[in-house]
Amino acid sequence: MKRNSIGFVIIMATVSVIGILLIQFFFLKNSYDLNERQFHQLTTSALRSVASQIDDYNAKVFGRPAKQTEGCQVEQISNNYFVVNVNDVIDPNLLEHFLQIEFKKRNLNLIYEYAIYDCNSKKMVHGNTLNRDSIISLPKSAKKADSSCCSVEEIMYDKQLSKLNKSTEKKFKACNLPTCEKFTYYFGVRFPDRSQFYNSHLMTWYLLNGILFIVVIFFGYTIYIIIKQKQLSEIQKNFINNLTHEFKTPIASIELAAKVISNPKIIEQPERLANYIRIVEQQNQRLSAHVEKLLQMATIEKTKLHLNLEQVELNSFIEESIQEFKNSLNGKDYSIILDSTVKNALINADKLHFSNLIFNILDNAIKYCKADPDIIIKLEESGNQYMVSFDDNGIGIPKEDRKKIFNRFYRIPTGNVHDVKGFGLGLDYVHKIVRRHGWRINVIENPRKGCTFIVEIKKSTL
Repeated sequence: MKRNSIGFVIIMATVSVIGILLIQFFFLKNSYDLNERQFHQLTTSALRSVASQIDDYNAKVFGRPAKQTEGCQVEQISNNYFVVNVNDVIDPNLLEHFLQIEFKKRNLNLIYEYAIYDCNSKKMVHGNTLNRDSIISLPKSAKKADSSCCSVEEIMYDKQLSKLNKSTEKKFKACNLPTCEKFTYYFGVRFPDRSQFYNSHLMTWYLLNGILFIVVIFFGYTIYIIIKQKQLSEIQKNFINNLTHEFKTPIASIELAAKVISNPKIIEQPERLANYIRIVEQQNQRLSAHVEKLLQMATIEKTKLHLNLEQVELNSFIEESIQEFKNSLNGKDYSIILDSTVKNALINADKLHFSNLIFNILDNAIKYCKADPDIIIKLEESGNQYMVSFDDNGIGIPKEDRKKIFNRFYRIPTGNVHDVKGFGLGLDYVHKIVRRHGWRINVIENPRKGCTFIVEIKKSTL
């Protein structure tokens, strides 16, 4: 699939998911608002019924006409606190009983607090906290307070309420519910936690949102995998192109030299013959180095790298590695010096892989340098470790690419210009060797605008 097609699919899928999320949020909000209104209506209806029953009871006890609903006003002070104006005497036991009955009728099975305003102390008193498990059971005749009754039933009702007041007398604890200056004879009811009411009504929406959230996570992960695979595909494509170029050049050189050497007359020109033989030898070494690097990386990838740790003295080992590198094809006639402030620096390392690590860093420093390469290797001591820094005068590495250069096949983008050939495997190998030893490596910019690779190596414990 083309790059534009993948981008279009990702954009459309993202827009679709965002649209679904917005629709889901819209429906959830509407459901929440609907439940909020339903809760308010049920609570207000229950409290009005309680106030009406208290008014009926007081009318019967004091022998006066009932006020009905004219003096009963319900106001919502906050989202969970209601105040009910009764404008008459309120019996705490009677109030508690009516609240339990009315809330049960409307399935308001929530924990709630209630209290009655005391005009003398100007505080909310006779407070209590109740839930659906604390409902008082009464004879059936006592539960007809809100229905029309004959005279005999009214008498029985008064007797049952009288018994209730005597049997349910208790010590009511003080309550800190807010007061309301608007009324004089009122009681307040607060619901500390209304989540049970909403959870019971919105459980389906919560489940759907949870499923959608999981789908979005999988969608995001899928998009990430697609983008990652696309990047890997590009890297693989670049690697194959680099590999083709790297092998094509020496093969072409060897083929040309072979044709010249196969000419019988070349024997008459010994200097020219020796030159072409040297070309074949150099290109063969170049091919061998490429193959060795590829085999090296394949071995590390397939099997766990086994290190043959030995005690190594850094000063002498780095000097030997520098000399070997200078004797190689890539290291001739370049300035590479060691600046050490440490004597007898002992570490535990695999000599072969540590030598390859140094070779790869030096090789990169020379390949990515437009001037005459000048490399300074510094050895310093810092606590329980040694700091080996490779300071070059090359073209440098942009800050945004410094963490990526240790990834396999990664090469700093240079457009269509390919001045430096390579596979993007050298620093990946270096990073693996460093991690396998338990060391750390970092790259920074130096004052010469080049790069400084810093390898932090633990001291020897042998």
